[in-house]
Amino acid sequence: MRYCFTICLLLSLVAVEAQEYQPVIYQAYLLEEMESWKEVMNQMEQDFSQTSDPALLYDLLEAEYGYTAWLVSVKRKKEAEELLKRAQRHMTMLTDMKLDDARVYSLKGAFYGFQIMLELRRAPSLGRLAREANEIAFNLDPEEPQVWLEKANMDYYRPAIFGGGKRKAVPMYERAVELFESSPGRTHENWLYINCLAGLGIAYEKAGKIAEAGGVYRKILALEPTFKWVREELYPRFREKHPGN
Repeated sequence: MRYCFTICLLLSLVAVEAQEYQPVIYQAYLLEEMESWKEVMNQMEQDFSQTSDPALLYDLLEAEYGYTAWLVSVKRKKEAEELLKRAQRHMTMLTDMKLDDARVYSLKGAFYGFQIMLELRRAPSLGRLAREANEIAFNLDPEEPQVWLEKANMDYYRPAIFGGGKRKAVPMYERAVELFESSPGRTHENWLYINCLAGLGIAYEKAGKIAEAGGVYRKILALEPTFKWVREELYPRFREKHPGN
C-alpha cells in the first residue's frame, strides 16, 4: 500500500511539474529570461522522450517557435539553424501522429518564415510553403487565433512587392486579438496573446495609427506591467516619437 501511495504521489508531482511549463515560459517571455526558457524546453524534451504525449510535444514545438524567433531577432544564426532542425523533427513527429490541428500548421508556416530570414535566397519557395501551411491551418479552423496571428506576421514581414504590407497586417492582428480574447483560457499566462498585442501595437504605429498604437501599449502595460520589451523599449521609444500619445 505504501509503495502504491509513493508511485501515485510521484505521478501527481510529474503532472504538476508539466503544468508548470507554461507559467515559467510566460514569465521568461515577460522578463526576457531566455536561459530559463531554454532550460524548460530541454526539460520538456526529456519528459516527452518518456511519455510520447502529443500534447506535450505540441507545447514543446510552440516553445521552440518562440525561442527561435528570439534567436533570429538577436542574430544568433547558428543557434537558430540548429533549433530549427530540432523543431522540424518535432513537427514531422506531430504530423506523423495525424494531429491535424490548425495550430500545428500555423507553426509550420511560421518555421518556414524563420528559414526565409536565415536563407534569403530560398525566399520564393519557402514563402510559398509558408502560405500553403497557413492556408491548411485556416481551412482546419478559421476561428483559431494563431492562424490569424501568423497570417498577420506573414503580411507584416513580406515586402509590398510580393503582396505584403504593414497596413494589410493590421486587421489580421486585430482579428487574432479578438479571437484570443473571446476564447476561454487563451489569454491567461499565454505569451502568444501578449506577443500578438505587441505585434498589433507595432503594426498600428507603422501604419500611422498612432492613437491606436498608444492605446495598445498602455493596455499591455496595464495587463502586465513587468513586460520588459514594451516597458523598456517599445513604449518609451513610441512616447519619444509621439509625445502626448
